[in-house]
Amino acid sequence: MTTRLLVPVALVTLAAGPLAAVSPEAAAAGDGYHGYVACSTKASAKPTHQCKLSQTKAAFFVSSGHDATYKVCVKFPGRRQRLCASAQPAPKGKKRFVTIATANTGKHVVKWYVDNRLVESWTFQVSAG
Repeated sequence: MTTRLLVPVALVTLAAGPLAAVSPEAAAAGDGYHGYVACSTKASAKPTHQCKLSQTKAAFFVSSGHDATYKVCVKFPGRRQRLCASAQPAPKGKKRFVTIATANTGKHVVKWYVDNRLVESWTFQVSAG
């Protein structure tokens, strides 16, 4: 597992491997790319737009059509610039995730890019607790 410190209040941890295979129907968004945020790193975690500060938060990504390399960026509340984890592998049909650690409550925006093209966006709120 690789860890990168992005700023004092944000840490992005890269998963060492895929979590599970995903059916094409579950990843049929856009060009076959699907991204979402969950309050867990478990493969079974459900997409959500609300997490508590004490919960683990993760940005999931699936490429259902082909192997891809993606970049995921997070815009944290109160920060001008987004923080990105580049060159993440997404083998066809495998669910991948990047952990989002934050000490901030409020609106977070996650965006996924393939070939420098925005393919998915997700907004979620982090509340105290």
